[in-house]
Amino acid sequence: MTIQYSLKRSRKRKKTISLQIGNNSAITIYAPYFTPVKEINRFVEEKQKWIDRAIRKQALLPVHPPKKTYVTGEIFYYLGQSYPLDAYFDPLENLGVIFRNNHFFLNCPVNMAMRKYYFVSWYKKKARQYLSERVDFYENMLKFSSGGIRITSAERRWGSCSEDNHLSFSFRLIMAPPQVVDYVVVHEMMHIREKNHSSKFWDLVIEVIPGCKEHRRWLREHEHHFIL
Repeated sequence: MTIQYSLKRSRKRKKTISLQIGNNSAITIYAPYFTPVKEINRFVEEKQKWIDRAIRKQALLPVHPPKKTYVTGEIFYYLGQSYPLDAYFDPLENLGVIFRNNHFFLNCPVNMAMRKYYFVSWYKKKARQYLSERVDFYENMLKFSSGGIRITSAERRWGSCSEDNHLSFSFRLIMAPPQVVDYVVVHEMMHIREKNHSSKFWDLVIEVIPGCKEHRRWLREHEHHFIL
């Protein structure tokens, strides 16, 4: 083996092996608990060309923006558009985030943890509302149902589908454009039919979202903007 990687085994993971490339090009392999090392190594070898391409692309990505400080003038994203923040503190008004007239308004004391909490809470609420609607839309279109949805705080995973067909989505997805959100929704819903990333799975996704490759690329190139 010429590729170095970290291995994380899980008793919950039933069949599939997957890999993740971190910001520093570190490779992490996720595998079912009893998967033989030989099989894992073969999986990594088969993915070597893809890994090399992904690392080269990663090197060309822009430097990540600084961490959010939640101050007036800072930019936040919602459904693919960027909007400025007006931060203030008025103890006579309700604390929290309001989106109005293409601006975010945050009423909160100058406390980083509190300000982040209110933003995350706002995004989670909007994500649950919007993603529930999109899942309902595609359930009606595709004529099959999921086991419900859950909103997570995942930073490296946009969505997932459990063995019992429950869908999970990162609240950060609500920051992406609607067509990209739809791609992730359909991607995870198609795992209800195919619990893998085989050619059959991708054919199902492409049938509903013909531009799925462009949406995947967009997420890879812009995900660094969506970290709170």
